Amino acid sequence: MPEDRPFREWPLEQLAEQAILHVANRAVLDGLAAEVAHRPGTRARALLARLQRLQEEAGAAPRGMAVADLRDLLASAAGEIVRLRAALATAQARLAAAGEQDDPGPHRRVYLTPDAPAWLVSEVRRAFRRRYHPDSHANAGRRGRAEEVFKRAEAVFAEIETRG
Repeated sequence: MPEDRPFREWPLEQLAEQAILHVANRAVLDGLAAEVAHRPGTRARALLARLQRLQEEAGAAPRGMAVADLRDLLASAAGEIVRLRAALATAQARLAAAGEQDDPGPHRRVYLTPDAPAWLVSEVRRAFRRRYHPDSHANAGRRGRAEEVFKRAEAVFAEIETRG
């Protein structure tokens, strides 16, 4: 694969929707703009212009906010992060006590439910193969990581097949 384009298969409408959802995230906007730059057509050029405007605005502080207000906002966000981390730790402790975290089962390791139909399991397996097959990665570092994920996924799907 000559270049890495994670959004290659996404339609323009989905790229535009993601831009709206991640308007403050410069890295996401950069990735979306890089993909849209590869697309032909008037709609793609219009979306690229919109993404470039959003990229320029993403780095700027919210309009009309003083430095003290921004510091207060960051402090409250930090407090919210601490509260959410504590809630996450509590939830993980409950799961561990219930024994659900010990063996999530093979289906959960490939983002399926245990009652998933056979056709869905085979489609997800094909998707994993397409995405993580080592031969589809030109970069040696990514190829190694993809090979690890590919082998683990194949082992999980083999376990799902044996369990029936």
